[in-house]
Amino acid sequence: MNQQTLPPQRVVFFGDSRADWWIPPTIPGVQWLNRGVPGASAGYLLQRFTALVAPLRPDRVVVQMGVNDLVELTMGHHGRAQIVAMTGRTIAAVVANARDLGARVVLTTIFPLAHGAVPDVAVQRAIAEVNRDLLGRAMEGVAVLDSAAVLVGPDGYVRDVYAADELHLSAAGYAALNVALVPLLGEGTRTSLPRRGNDGLGQS
Repeated sequence: MNQQTLPPQRVVFFGDSRADWWIPPTIPGVQWLNRGVPGASAGYLLQRFTALVAPLRPDRVVVQMGVNDLVELTMGHHGRAQIVAMTGRTIAAVVANARDLGARVVLTTIFPLAHGAVPDVAVQRAIAEVNRDLLGRAMEGVAVLDSAAVLVGPDGYVRDVYAADELHLSAAGYAALNVALVPLLGEGTRTSLPRRGNDGLGQS
């Protein structure tokens, strides 16, 4: 089969509103699909993975979730440590489900907050704790994109130019992430994405 007749690579963004808002780059031969669920927790997304993602038969899954599990935390919140730990484990379970489909995964760490009316140091610290766990989960078939390395300024908050509000990114923020994302999706022809059929991915 020649390159012109190969089907497009399917790349699915999966997660909460931050995934839902993701503006993908324009790359020939790639079909971008979005299954972001605004307001969803990581636990809800894990429960809905089979219904929302599996039927799409993705070649790649980009995961961005977890902030909705953490936004209500304060430093004195009862069960804070358990919530932080469970958030990391739940995101890891989503990644495992994607791998079970035969898809390669780009796990994006939880985007830090941007400046709001009252900067929430407790939530920012919880995000950093989960992200330290996620950064250690790179393995065969799973690349980790360190969102903070792309987005934050010297104060640890998302730079104003990249922020739409305290929780969400602007178009410029997603454009900056895309620069880091595309090389992590894989190596191959033209787009840095292996063509379907070359590596056996996308087979369920």
